[in-house]
Amino acid sequence: MRQLNAFFPWILTAALLVTLSLLLYQYKDNSNSFTTQLIKHNLISTMRIHLLEATEAEKNAVLAITDEASATFAEKARQATDHVESSRKEFDAIIHQENFPPETNKINEFNVCWSQYKKLDETILGLAVQNTNIKAQRISAEQGIQILEEFEGHLKNLIHRNSHGNQCNNISMLSYEALTASLKVFALHKPHIEAADDQEMDKIEQSIKSYDASASKAMGAIRTISGLADDKDVKAAETVYQQFMKMTGEVLQLSRMNTNIKSAELSLGKMRLISSQCQEILDNLQKEIHVQGNYSLPLSKK
Repeated sequence: MRQLNAFFPWILTAALLVTLSLLLYQYKDNSNSFTTQLIKHNLISTMRIHLLEATEAEKNAVLAITDEASATFAEKARQATDHVESSRKEFDAIIHQENFPPETNKINEFNVCWSQYKKLDETILGLAVQNTNIKAQRISAEQGIQILEEFEGHLKNLIHRNSHGNQCNNISMLSYEALTASLKVFALHKPHIEAADDQEMDKIEQSIKSYDASASKAMGAIRTISGLADDKDVKAAETVYQQFMKMTGEVLQLSRMNTNIKSAELSLGKMRLISSQCQEILDNLQKEIHVQGNYSLPLSKK
């Protein structure tokens, strides 16, 4: 009994050391768990913020009216997307180490949504920076009126220099027909630029071809009038009209690409849905982390 009493302090000390070690291990484990949950929470918050930034910049790129502005916003959108991707990879690595099914399932769900977002985002930005509809409108507005005024001026000179007899009436009538047809072609630039589908553009282009044929026929008839085959204003009017139709062809070509309308439709339609879906998944994932962490963290507000 005396021997047992002699060892009792040693036994008690050993027990206390074991108990203290267990408590320290448990504290360390809980501390690591808390830190991990906090990191995950912050990563999700960062992803949500940068996703909002990417979506906003993408819409600004679509709405911008100059190539420079579109390119600037497109770059901002891509930078924000890169930030989301960086946080996603870091979060993904933590989740797969923990192998916690509820969180793993949700991050896998986000990965699918995020893949769709990135693919569509690059398509939209690629279209937005081309600005073909805006370029077509600018060419039409800046060059169209100027060319037609020059065309009209040559036709007026032709009429004034031949202002006598029945020949004048014929020249006036044909000049009026050529100018009217060219003005109708010009008037169809705008609806073609604003057209949303190829079928509508096809109909407009058929009308343009018809008016072009009328103008060309009238100009050809003027050339057959006696003494006008080599007339300086007739030649100048024909040259200017050819410039006008060449410009019209450029407008139609840019308009056909329809990049501004296509990017706007995708941005306001499909992209808006995918972006909202990605944000919803991240919100649910953040709530799951909050519940599993067994501690109070402020949930981010939508």
